[in-house]
Amino acid sequence: MPTALPKPTATASRVEDLVALVMAGQIRIPFFQRGLKWDSKDVIALFESIYLGYPVGSLLFHRRAATAVLVKLGPLKIHAPESEAALWVVDGQQRLAALAASFKRPKPVPTTPDDPWVVYFDAQNKRFCAPPDDGKVPDTWAPVPELLDASALSEWIFAWPNAHDPDLRKAIFDAGARLREYTIPSYTVETDQDQVLQEIFLRVNKFGKSLKWQEIHDALYGSQKEPSAPPSRLGELADELAVLGMGKPDEEDQLLRCLIAFEGFDVTRNFEELRRAKPGFLEGTAAAALPTLRRVLGFLQADAGIPHLRMLPWSAPLTILTRLFRFHPEPSSRSRELLARWLWRSILTARHYDDRTFQRRGVSGVDEHDEEASVQTLLDLIPTLPQPPQYRLPDRFDARSADSRIVLLGLHSLEPRDLRTGRPIDVPALIEAANDKAFRKIVGASVELSSSPANRALLPGAGLARVDLLECVGGSNSLFPAVNRESLRSHAISDAGALALERGDLDAFLQERAQTIEDQVATYTSQMADWDANDRPSIDYLLSHGTRSPSHGTKL
Repeated sequence: MPTALPKPTATASRVEDLVALVMAGQIRIPFFQRGLKWDSKDVIALFESIYLGYPVGSLLFHRRAATAVLVKLGPLKIHAPESEAALWVVDGQQRLAALAASFKRPKPVPTTPDDPWVVYFDAQNKRFCAPPDDGKVPDTWAPVPELLDASALSEWIFAWPNAHDPDLRKAIFDAGARLREYTIPSYTVETDQDQVLQEIFLRVNKFGKSLKWQEIHDALYGSQKEPSAPPSRLGELADELAVLGMGKPDEEDQLLRCLIAFEGFDVTRNFEELRRAKPGFLEGTAAAALPTLRRVLGFLQADAGIPHLRMLPWSAPLTILTRLFRFHPEPSSRSRELLARWLWRSILTARHYDDRTFQRRGVSGVDEHDEEASVQTLLDLIPTLPQPPQYRLPDRFDARSADSRIVLLGLHSLEPRDLRTGRPIDVPALIEAANDKAFRKIVGASVELSSSPANRALLPGAGLARVDLLECVGGSNSLFPAVNRESLRSHAISDAGALALERGDLDAFLQERAQTIEDQVATYTSQMADWDANDRPSIDYLLSHGTRSPSHGTKL
């Protein structure tokens, strides 16, 4: 039974008073609870509810000390002083942030929807609106920041073009009074027991729009961070890893699960179950796991041929690799070779077994004292198939799908070159700069295979890549035809494909390129998985531990 709290303090506060407390730094909205996720529709709905007198829910505060800090809320920068009894928001962050950021944003108020907190009151129709994209705000609209202070509103009205219209003037004054004087109930708890506060947090956040795992992690284990301090939040950890140039890991699907695996817990269990079993089980893990995760990403790039996380077909192996690299940070060359095989085999056979079972057995199968035995255990997880899987090019390209990402890895294995200089393209840098636009379409939608991966190329630039390719094809009779030919081949364009492109036969071009890509991907994946190779441990390990015949093919 959770510990009972002293009776919470209940009160009701006017909106103008709550905004003043936020601006004074007395109410603290912890940046580690939720990001400011509301969009313009959410903010406007809140203002309309207050204007109409509808309930908007209660607030929950935790009274405790707070250090002096610069707080950023959307367009606001608040220099919050040190306080012995600040009110930290446990529930109500989005509402308070919306009110403060909308009412107290710097003036002049934008006339375009620059962010969700640009709000106007339409005095003609008595409703709240975001400004139009063209910036043409009707003169019957009043910026919401003018409505918070009654005295300032009176002065603003005198300069308003519609001040002579009594109905419009009354609508503005009435809106200001309704917003300022609206009261919101709140409860304040005082406790020094982190476990009790965590319990309250989780119970409160079971209602309404539920928090994601990474938000719960940041709320329970995040901390105010100095610039030079190690990461304590998932976002900070993701930023640290993004410096490696492989992209920013997904906080929920990748990072949080990696942290759970790092500590050796079951990554398939519900987060709340894990927390109840061991409160604080991830406290300090983000900082502790940073070196390990750096090594995991380094392995993916250097040994497994995966240059960027946007090209990783399947995230499940990340959790297992995190556990292994925690205890074996510098695997032997033989172990790295076998781990690369294991990774590719798991990617190519993923559809044959349950993702959850694979992760659970993989994490638990890591022996913290025996690197090579751990690797052999992972190899044993790959199911036995009558024959290695045969690769087939997918019908449609989707940068989020595993099949399309395998295509991208096959294209990357050709070491794509810049069509003008012939120099190798830095694919990770290209993806970082262009995101999905790095996977350029070659021709438009008028041909049969236009949606196929055959119509995508890893090339810098904008728009359809056909023009760039034609320039290279057109130069095939120049003084350096071999250079052009090699550049085209590095993008899976054979001589036959280049000729089809040059004569404008786009269907033939894409059909030829589809076959070229399929052949290349099949060859590359077979090489990386190395299905027929001997997966024995190193000779040194065999000599010291005796022979071991791996029994690959444990059914999941």
